[in-house]
Amino acid sequence: MDAGKLRKRFQSRELVIGTHVRSQDPCISELLAGIGYDVLWIENEHSNLDKYQTTLHIIAAQAAGASAVVRLPWNDPVLVKPILELAPDGVVFPMIKTAEEAQKAVAACRYPPRGVRGMGPIRANNYGLIDNVAYLATADEQIFKIMQIEHVHGVENIDSILEVNGVDAVVVGQFDLAASLGLLPDVENPKNMEMIRRVFSACVAKGVPCGISSPPNADSLEIYLKMGARFLFMCYEYDWIRMGASSALHLLKGLLK
Repeated sequence: MDAGKLRKRFQSRELVIGTHVRSQDPCISELLAGIGYDVLWIENEHSNLDKYQTTLHIIAAQAAGASAVVRLPWNDPVLVKPILELAPDGVVFPMIKTAEEAQKAVAACRYPPRGVRGMGPIRANNYGLIDNVAYLATADEQIFKIMQIEHVHGVENIDSILEVNGVDAVVVGQFDLAASLGLLPDVENPKNMEMIRRVFSACVAKGVPCGISSPPNADSLEIYLKMGARFLFMCYEYDWIRMGASSALHLLKGLLK
């Protein structure tokens, strides 16, 4: 186990580049990591992945050289604990709206007395090959803790959220943010874009890495890079398949004409 690998990526690179995974086949994670993505976002909020399938994705990603982060279904220590035992490099907490919620998220990732995490590391201590003393010395920092800001209240409270010790990064969820403003699906509405800019500006001022998921087009990517993005996630595997398969089909049909 390479404790703190994702943190080291942020310290050594100008931009960390990732993509999303939510299908069951861990070969997808192995392939995407092999292509060269720095980090894979393994989806547990909007997917039907179970914990065993999530484990396989984490193993595949890490074995192929990528970091693995898991977006949790909710900010609940009961849901957080079993995911941490699978030894992802990080976790994403959805719908963080207040500093108190951020504190709760961080506490779920730390052992007492600093937090409330229960002891039962399984893969996190390499199945017991790392003794408990050595494991506990780095365990609290092993998990890169990402808070997702995806509600107008989270934007309003971003400064206090960033003050919480243990918040390692912030990711913006622009769709639910737009929904909280009554704008869904118009995520590029100027009001929504202004909310996104507020989050990025606060993070840049505090030196906290901030990122977002984006379609792979130059206009969108340049907007977020100019805002100060330190990491970007592009597409789910279904998007890559759809775009590649559609492009090839249109190419061949064009030749037939």
